[in-house]
Amino acid sequence: MPATLNVRTTDVTPASFSVVWTTDVPADPFVEVYSDALMTNRITDSLIITPMPAASSTVAQAAKSMGIMKVRVSGLAASAKYYFRAVTKDSQNLASTGYSPVYEVTTASKITPYRDERVFSNDLALFSVHVRPSDAGEQSGAGYLVIVETEGARYPVSAFAGDGIDAPWSIIDLNNLFNADGENLDLAGNEKMIITVYRKGTLPPLTHYRKVAPDGNLAGVAASVKGFFADINLDGKIDETDLNELKKQYRMMPDDPAFNPDFNFVNDSEDQVDVREFSKFSLEYGRTDVE
Repeated sequence: MPATLNVRTTDVTPASFSVVWTTDVPADPFVEVYSDALMTNRITDSLIITPMPAASSTVAQAAKSMGIMKVRVSGLAASAKYYFRAVTKDSQNLASTGYSPVYEVTTASKITPYRDERVFSNDLALFSVHVRPSDAGEQSGAGYLVIVETEGARYPVSAFAGDGIDAPWSIIDLNNLFNADGENLDLAGNEKMIITVYRKGTLPPLTHYRKVAPDGNLAGVAASVKGFFADINLDGKIDETDLNELKKQYRMMPDDPAFNPDFNFVNDSEDQVDVREFSKFSLEYGRTDVE
């Protein structure tokens, strides 16, 4: 059976939600929806189930070939609880189907219009995914899936690299972030973002920490902001948690499966996370005043 791994609920609005996951074979994704956790009342046929992006797009084909799945479920009621499971169908063997456990999701309550009819400049965030040198080529990174969580948001949002912009870049719509009350989350800027990237094949997901760009008066797309290099998780202090993350990257090079470019913060010809990174990090260790 095809694997159904790393299942996440994303892009939850008053009328829809998306499900993302990874698998080990090129597959056809689907989502079954129920009104109860025991799956006794299936309501899938009354809803709209849409693979994303459009199945005919080059990004969708790239994602499918890498085992990266995303499905949107729409036609839902606001502030309602639903239950679902991800379905992974092997495109080469229709009799082989994998299922995830059952998950619960609650839709947002409402969309709040802009009070002053102004579009905020940090609503759309740019992020570039890491592509290993051995995977480089035309539209490198297209189909990689970027998942963004922010402080105060009930669910993350997601976007494909190469969808609407040249890969390895992605554009993340932060308008679809909702707070614990199910209302639009207003981002002033500097909020922490946890960015997870689903990549091809057996490559493990990469985690990056960024900040939301400052708000402004002009509409536009703003790049996510890097924090201070040694404060890996952006918690304002440089401690053992950051050191342990750096240790995991020791001797990693750009072509290694788990290499994370955020830890390669010394510019040298070897392009490796080595003693030079640890030496630079040690000069900042123990700080508690990082902004």
